[in-house]
Amino acid sequence: MFRSLTLRTLATNSSIIAVGLVNSVLLSRWLGPAERGEVAAALLWPMLLVFLGSVGLGPSSLYFTARPDAKPEVVLSNALIFAILQSLILIPLGYVVLPWLLPSQSGSVVSASRYFLGVIPLSLATQYGLSVLQGQMQISVFNRLRTVIPIGYLTGVVTLKVLGHLSVFNIIVLQLGLNGLVLTGTFACLLATGVRLRFSPERSAAKEMLKYGAKVQIGDLSQGMNLRLDQTMIAALLPAADLGLYVTAASSASLSQVLSNAFRMVLTPRIAHKDQSAEQKLMLRSVFRKYWLLSILITLGLAAILPAAIPLFFGHAFQPAIVPAEVLLLGTMLAGAKDVLAGGAQALGNPWLGSRAELAALAVTVILVPALLPVWGILGAAVAYVVVNATVLVVVIIGLRRSYAISPNDLFQITSSDLATPFASL
Repeated sequence: MFRSLTLRTLATNSSIIAVGLVNSVLLSRWLGPAERGEVAAALLWPMLLVFLGSVGLGPSSLYFTARPDAKPEVVLSNALIFAILQSLILIPLGYVVLPWLLPSQSGSVVSASRYFLGVIPLSLATQYGLSVLQGQMQISVFNRLRTVIPIGYLTGVVTLKVLGHLSVFNIIVLQLGLNGLVLTGTFACLLATGVRLRFSPERSAAKEMLKYGAKVQIGDLSQGMNLRLDQTMIAALLPAADLGLYVTAASSASLSQVLSNAFRMVLTPRIAHKDQSAEQKLMLRSVFRKYWLLSILITLGLAAILPAAIPLFFGHAFQPAIVPAEVLLLGTMLAGAKDVLAGGAQALGNPWLGSRAELAALAVTVILVPALLPVWGILGAAVAYVVVNATVLVVVIIGLRRSYAISPNDLFQITSSDLATPFASL
């Protein structure tokens, strides 16, 4: 079952990335740089407000739904109450601050972005509902619902172009409609699984959800800063061409993360659903070893392909991105291992472990990136990325050993059976 769900999730993640890439290319060609930038600006801050204001309640809803003693209706009810409260804060806040957050954009773009603030309650409620489905191991339904927005967005953009109505405002309306559609589908699927929508929150459970989610959110914010600080400093200290090369290298290296995302999406609820701690730890050890082997194989394959693929797809002018991409590929492999293990720690009821590791890595980022950039340029940023992700991984491994007696050998020592059948026992 785990193997089938993981492969399907991997296929879904790959499809979402492919559809998103096609849509990005079409929008860029049809709108041109200026209007394409306006679309990105209008969509940016409402979605960032969703991320910043969610307080980790998506992973929290997943965890408390996946537990053996779970009460999915209580989890959903608490989460929806939070979504309403969050929206009542975030929408007025966004309406007021958007002109200051988008000072270089036209009034029409700011107005469109204000309309898009309506996505906040739709997105929050959908995230929490999807997390409940994921926690119930309704992974197939979860995956199908996740494809609605990217596929619908591509279809809608093409339709608007054919009709001659492709504009920033119409794209905003399209996005709102798609989010509403996914929300409706999510609650229809929840009802089909026996989870009824009722507003009867439990205060004690709500406090536990908020406490768990806040610990996750600290790590997510730190991880976001780790991922963005290098590009921010390159933009500040190096020529624009160097930033273009680094972004290309980073996007090429990130392809391997599709595997870690798929494993984490399926593994986290499966571990949390186990009754016994020994069973949870055994599953984490066994599945991670399989993941680690597959990750090494995929990383080696990408490392062999990138020297030819980067100039082929991006042009010969991007050849200087090859070496940084190879270095970033190692960092991405380490980041994927950290993500899977941090997801396992969350399933064991320890969301703070991954967050603590990200905070430690943030300190390394702040020191290394400005130190290496003037010396090695974008290669220095890539080396810093490797060290940062190695730091996060080491902190998580140490935490798992101290808290759960899971040794590094349990996780990384590949056995002959692992080599013979990488998907056995999944």
